Order: sequence, then structure tokens, then C-alpha cells
Amino acid sequence: MTRYTAAELRDLPTLSQGQADDLKVQDGKIRVWLSRMTVEDGMPYDDQITIEQLVNGRWITIEEYPG
Repeated sequence: MTRYTAAELRDLPTLSQGQADDLKVQDGKIRVWLSRMTVEDGMPYDDQITIEQLVNGRWITIEEYPG
């Protein structure tokens, strides 16, 4: 699985916007979100990247890491 940096994700088009994140990658089985929130907003780190995987019809968070 590709591990993206925040800079790489910022260069990609936003496919969809969530409440606090931008969907940057979606291939039907994996989604990669880039958070617009920062530590000042209460997040554990700036530019949090969240990877979700489709499991039994539900999106499950499988990894979160700093961008």
C-alpha cells in the first residue's frame, strides 16, 4: 500500500470533502483522506492522513499518521 505525504496529497485533486477532511485517493477498496485540521484544532498532529479500507461493505480506518 502506498504511504503518501501531506505534500503529495495536496497536489492531488480533491474527490470529495468531509466535515474536516479532503478525500484524495479512492480506488474502490482503499480511501485516503487528508485532514484540514491542525494541532491547534485538537488533532494529535497537523495534516493527519487517514487510510480506510472497505471490509464487508463498511469503511474501516486501518491507519492514521502525520502528514
